[in-house]
Amino acid sequence: MSYFNPERRTHKSPLPLMILGSLCVFALYFAFIANQQTVPVLPENAVRPHLVRWLEENPDSWPAQDPIFNPAAVRRIYQRTDYRLLWFDNYSLSDTANDLLKQLTASSSGNPSSMVDYRYHLGYFDRTLRDTPQRLQMAAVLDVLLTDAFVSYAQDTQLDRLKPKSRRQLNITPVHHAEGEFRLVGMRMPRQAAASPSGRKYFRGYTRGARTTSGTRSRSYNVERSRHYSTYSARRPSPSRFSPGGLPPRNGYRSYRREDGLPPVGRVSDHSEGPYIEDNIPYGGDAAALRNELARLRNLASSGRWRPLPAGPAMTIGARHPHVAQLRNMLSLYGDYRSYGGEPNSNKFDRRLHEAVLRFQVRHGLRPDGIVGRLTRQRLNLSPTARAHVIETNIRRRQQLPADLGSRFIQVNIPEYKLHYVENDRVRLSMNVVVGKKKHATPEISTRVSKVIFNPTWTVPRSILVNEILPKARANPSGMENMGYRVVSGSGEHLPLTPKNLSAAGRGSYLMRQLGGEDNVLGRIKFEIPNKHDVYLHDTRARSLFTLTDRGHSHGCVRLAKPRHLAQALLKSQGDWDQWRINDLTVGDETTEVKLKQRVPVYITYWTAWVDGGGRLNFRPDIYDKDGLAANQF
Repeated sequence: MSYFNPERRTHKSPLPLMILGSLCVFALYFAFIANQQTVPVLPENAVRPHLVRWLEENPDSWPAQDPIFNPAAVRRIYQRTDYRLLWFDNYSLSDTANDLLKQLTASSSGNPSSMVDYRYHLGYFDRTLRDTPQRLQMAAVLDVLLTDAFVSYAQDTQLDRLKPKSRRQLNITPVHHAEGEFRLVGMRMPRQAAASPSGRKYFRGYTRGARTTSGTRSRSYNVERSRHYSTYSARRPSPSRFSPGGLPPRNGYRSYRREDGLPPVGRVSDHSEGPYIEDNIPYGGDAAALRNELARLRNLASSGRWRPLPAGPAMTIGARHPHVAQLRNMLSLYGDYRSYGGEPNSNKFDRRLHEAVLRFQVRHGLRPDGIVGRLTRQRLNLSPTARAHVIETNIRRRQQLPADLGSRFIQVNIPEYKLHYVENDRVRLSMNVVVGKKKHATPEISTRVSKVIFNPTWTVPRSILVNEILPKARANPSGMENMGYRVVSGSGEHLPLTPKNLSAAGRGSYLMRQLGGEDNVLGRIKFEIPNKHDVYLHDTRARSLFTLTDRGHSHGCVRLAKPRHLAQALLKSQGDWDQWRINDLTVGDETTEVKLKQRVPVYITYWTAWVDGGGRLNFRPDIYDKDGLAANQF
């Protein structure tokens, strides 16, 4: 009988395996650390296919929600650079890109309109640079939007669309061409070292929250003018007057002009508007063009092709919804959507549809954000029959004006919240205005500008005196006196705001007047336009109202966003009037009146529909309910 005896096993030490495992772990750890500290390298031509596809071959494939506002300019830039990234150093933003973002943010902080942020893609940059991981395509998208924002900023700066107070010394210069190159050149300026944002590994260098502040360049004059109400017993001296083409009696214009022709240096108005650069845009406003649009809308109403957009969610670029195809068809009927052989029944909200929505919103005075929300949907659903009724009403309004408005005139269109200065049927100056609230509606009048008043006084109307000014004066007389308010007796004497004098003003025995100066509610310039409603055009201290879409906030007068430019346009034929002369007259508190040699017609209109110089039919909301539309017609 045999037995199986297993061989005796030898016991090996586990130490070599543990040492080998430890070495592998350490090797992997150091490799991981080295990889974390290595900056990824972006291949030179890696983004070229993306840029060619988005900018040349198929613009509708653009992946970002923000559109490219300057596609032609952006395309030319990348064509000259062979479709390479302009704003990146590998996967990190370059110093020039950081400088640009800081400048765009500083400009946005001085211009509270959301359209500034939208045109400069600041909201998109803020979201993307904070939350988006490293991706090649995302770097290409950011580069294109940075280039587009740079072009928009250059246009806004050149056309003086930004507030001068928001401008700072630039850390960037325009595009530089040298020996066939096309590149952005950074100015050598001292720059504070910024700490790396915490938690942001990729797309480094931009912190929107840390808004930069900067000094404001200003030009002014060494002119000091004292207020004329230091004593109440003496009457205020009468305003200085001079004939058309003449010179002010003191601090004359020629006395502060420099011999070398350069602008003077010294004090200047806080709201200097910079140089006045004339526009050259066809005016339009023809009744015959409105009749053509009336016939077109009547044909559209009778054809039965128009259908209202059903209720649904807000839609914007990138959305997919069954209502998108109907929206595209509706905008095609209105002439805003321009088809290029695309997919008319597609449910995707693409770039062309986005641009069509923007055109529609601009024509209707809506905020041009490309979003089909409540207000845009309401204006879209105004039927062709209702639109025809609005056009008929506005044809009658146009016929109440002279057939020939004149070779030189001013139009203030109340529902448009705009003033247009027209010469030889070309719009030379346009600006935002603030008009009367619904209960203080600005009237429709035809008159002429008789004079321009610098540092005007304001005699408070009776209704405003009783309801607003007297309660404030009784509660804080010293504060109102510091703002220039005085009681004026029958003999013209300026009296302090004592209870006795205020009671007399309340009974109607005395007037209340605010003296000229920086606190005057009329601002620094007033345009006298004789009319029975006691309405005039004037400057204002409430500058923030001009950034609103709906600007019905006054007591009936028209407040101007650029009164100095209008003064220069009206006075340019009467001598050497430029921004420096006007700025000199709008400091201090001395009132100066300038009579116009040739009075310029002024038409304050209520047009809710008109055809502009480009042949585009415009509509505006009926803010005073004069069109007679019922709510169910929307």
